[in-house]
Amino acid sequence: MKPCITSEYATLKKVLVHTPGPEHNQLIPWEGDHHLMGTMPRVYSELQRDHEDLKSFISAEIGPENVLELGTLLEEIFENADGRRRAQILKDTLHNISDKYIDDLQARGIRLENYESKKLVKDLICGYPRKLRLNNGRLPNVIIPPKREMMWVRDSAATTPCGVMICSMASPRRLPEPTLVRSVFKYHPMFDQDTIFFDMVDFHRQLDEDETWSGLDTPVLVEGGNVLILSEEAIAIGVGKHDFLYSNRTTRAAFELIVQKLFEADTTQKLQRVYLVNVPDLNGFIHLDTVFNMVGPKSAIAMPYIFGYPDPIVEESASRVLQRFVGYLRKSMGGNQTDLSHIPSRGVFDHAGKVEVYDRDYIKKVGHVTRLPQPSRYFIDQLVQDGLLDLNNITWIGGPMENYVSPYEHLKVALFDQHNMAGNIFTVKPFRAVTYHRNTRTVQALEDKIKSLSPDAHLELMSSNEIRTDNGGPHCLTMPLLRE
Repeated sequence: MKPCITSEYATLKKVLVHTPGPEHNQLIPWEGDHHLMGTMPRVYSELQRDHEDLKSFISAEIGPENVLELGTLLEEIFENADGRRRAQILKDTLHNISDKYIDDLQARGIRLENYESKKLVKDLICGYPRKLRLNNGRLPNVIIPPKREMMWVRDSAATTPCGVMICSMASPRRLPEPTLVRSVFKYHPMFDQDTIFFDMVDFHRQLDEDETWSGLDTPVLVEGGNVLILSEEAIAIGVGKHDFLYSNRTTRAAFELIVQKLFEADTTQKLQRVYLVNVPDLNGFIHLDTVFNMVGPKSAIAMPYIFGYPDPIVEESASRVLQRFVGYLRKSMGGNQTDLSHIPSRGVFDHAGKVEVYDRDYIKKVGHVTRLPQPSRYFIDQLVQDGLLDLNNITWIGGPMENYVSPYEHLKVALFDQHNMAGNIFTVKPFRAVTYHRNTRTVQALEDKIKSLSPDAHLELMSSNEIRTDNGGPHCLTMPLLRE
């Protein structure tokens, strides 16, 4: 099987997930760079209850045998490998720490070929060692870091019409996550040898070994939540304005490289356009899929005012609403405090929602990756022009503007719901999707819209009591492998 999808909404056939587990016990709730430190303590048994809502819905729609667990696939890889093969896979997965891990197992009297696959995979996900015991008067160093954010499996890789792209993470503590997903696609017999068309893990390892290259000025980062498959002819990738901020976790250098790799890998030449979508450099706007998602043909859920819509008319324009709102906040706060670093400036929204179009034929004509020389327009306008979206089929996060006394009140509610991942939905069939239960205004608006568009529409509400919604939603928790 070679994973391939040509939209975010066609009928789902197979999906990859990772149910959160004991890796969440590996946390000291302090701010810091150590692998055991972090600011998001979670009870994994409660996380599993939330996650079970998601899996139950998807299983009922496509069958439980088609909901694949990352940990189970990893176990199957090692179960069918002898000691030598296991060492090779670990070397490729753990890279320069594999020898230290294997040596430590041997020091404990554990032979790699006899080590239970379940325990080995637990080491890879939960971290090794997990117990802080004294050894010769000192505590052990963490050899394999715990992967507490592995449940956001979408970030590690992206399924496209050309196969799978292995991503590279912006956060140093998350760098090992794509290596596990990469090993599943490389070594599990379920997947074809040409499954991976672009391997960012291998790309960065080659750069690290190249002493003539310095990555200080050209960060090459991409996370799967920024990659949306619109059709077999078009893909959208969210990119931040400032590479040094990494706030939305994908950089322009990575985008241009991905465009090249996509067009090279698409031997059928059906893929015609890749859109670069400017996402605001704000903490809550971590990926494109937090502000925009497709729910069916020509139908989407989107953050209002970011993409030039809805037009409030009396306020001049949607972008003007953003500018006035930010100005109001900064003016109100400025008299009481001097630190305005947490309040966005007007400039943050100068490029928000704008699109650049990278067209296959034009790139072939000029001989290098570059955008179409056309006037700057909003992403939504471009999708409407290209026949991929109907303005009447958009659900706004926060609900319709006419439900509010002013666009500013609408924006305030929309920002709240967006931070709670109201737009981060996962669609299993056209107009059948799952979302968090807590965003009541957005939920009602989306439910009304999809039911007006399809008699088979359904919006499943999953609990989000322990899953902290400022990190991701159902779209982030799932990686589709096959759709119709």
